[in-house]
Amino acid sequence: MVKSAFFRAGHAFLLLLFGGFGLGACSNGGDAAAPIPSLSTEERLAAPADPARGQVLFSECAVCHEAQKGARHRLGPTLWGVYGQPAAQLADFRYSGALRRSGVVWTDEALDTYLKSPQSLVPGWRMSYPGMENPADRRDLIAFLATLDE
Repeated sequence: MVKSAFFRAGHAFLLLLFGGFGLGACSNGGDAAAPIPSLSTEERLAAPADPARGQVLFSECAVCHEAQKGARHRLGPTLWGVYGQPAAQLADFRYSGALRRSGVVWTDEALDTYLKSPQSLVPGWRMSYPGMENPADRRDLIAFLATLDE
């Protein structure tokens, strides 16, 4: 378990460091995932959102979050079913006061703002995440999060 968590943390660091360019990210405890296509940001934005690519990008989030129905919380809450819902609604997770009071609803726009610059959406938020600069990456990750529902 520790080795697996360490492996995922290291992978997420590499993805953050190199932006996922041409790396085949690993998820689900080390199963190989499809490589991220090397298209320009403009080409990816012109194409429809790609939830499968978003799932690969989710490996950055998987260091702290789970994405499966019924999964236990990790350092952060499980993200199953959060798309379209008000923030800080899971009774069994201890959210920051800033997020509980924010009134944020996890829409495409709110998720895009958060993923780009978390502190700009909710100042004083506890979560330390540097943000995801590439708009096509954010769009694909949001498309994946939208699939996590019943």
